[in-house]
Amino acid sequence: MNIIAREQPAGFAPEIRRDPDLDIQSGELSEVLQVWHALRGDRLMPARADIRPADFRRHLALIALVDVQRSPLRVRYRLMGTAIVNALRRDLTGRWYDEVYPPAIMAEVEQVYGWIVANRRPLRTSGVALFFDRSMYDYEVVNLPLSEDGKEVDMVLGAMRFTMAEGPPVPPT
Repeated sequence: MNIIAREQPAGFAPEIRRDPDLDIQSGELSEVLQVWHALRGDRLMPARADIRPADFRRHLALIALVDVQRSPLRVRYRLMGTAIVNALRRDLTGRWYDEVYPPAIMAEVEQVYGWIVANRRPLRTSGVALFFDRSMYDYEVVNLPLSEDGKEVDMVLGAMRFTMAEGPPVPPT
């Protein structure tokens, strides 16, 4: 997935691996998932009102809250943790994804969030992110649906981990 760079180098195609089985590799992301499960109890998903920063104090830097608009599907960063802002090298809080990302990325984003909205279940995503300085990172995200009415997804709590990918930066196009 090309997170920041609007222009992709030749041969670099965005790819997001979607994992509904939640084969989470990061211990930190597993902990976030455990808290989400505890907050939801016997419901499909917790509400935003159930989320308290203290519940995630060890992981706040990795957390993003994303507003989800349905019909048409549109997503916006409501909050970005400092580790995410530092990795992206910019704060996208308040920005709609379609204002920031190119069409190839948006096609992937729509599939991910469309799946979460349709299934009302967590989804793990992973892949390679290309940043504006052409450095590459492996990333892993656990996307956790939230719902005010207990039925429809209206927010997603995401926890993200970025790790420098093996190999040299991608040369500019």
